[in-house]
Amino acid sequence: MTIRLLSIVFFMQATTAFAQSDLSGTWALQNKQHVSGPDYANALPKQITINKQADSLIIESVNMGAEGQDVTSKQAVAINGKSVTGVSPSQRRLIRSIKWTEDKKGLILTTVFYRVGNPTEIDFTRIETLSLSADGKQLNIDKKSEETQSETWQVKGVYARK
Repeated sequence: MTIRLLSIVFFMQATTAFAQSDLSGTWALQNKQHVSGPDYANALPKQITINKQADSLIIESVNMGAEGQDVTSKQAVAINGKSVTGVSPSQRRLIRSIKWTEDKKGLILTTVFYRVGNPTEIDFTRIETLSLSADGKQLNIDKKSEETQSETWQVKGVYARK
């Protein structure tokens, strides 16, 4: 009985692990939808590359910079549920975490940014939900920025695999 129960638990965990979507690949923005708040031209990356490692995701994105030039950024995010602390290019302390959605078909990337010069006061929180379309040909990103000093905004994007 104990062996049977352990076998069932192991099978359920293995099935859940294999049910997780593989978001790996290079994706190009096809469609951007402004949902609420200010509409920022660089709210979503023009291109995003996701590489799944054994214990992390490597996310490389190409965004429009302040003067219209392409700016490439790269981040590693642990997929073990633990938060990672770092510093942004604008010298803001940040804490980043990632978790699977309940259905294991998407990822929720949460980044808390602190005020420049005050690493204990939250400036804004970005919540990005990444998920694949049913056919796996599109990556959907829902990005919300919860602001403490200005207006909260939200944007959605649809990306095609390159």
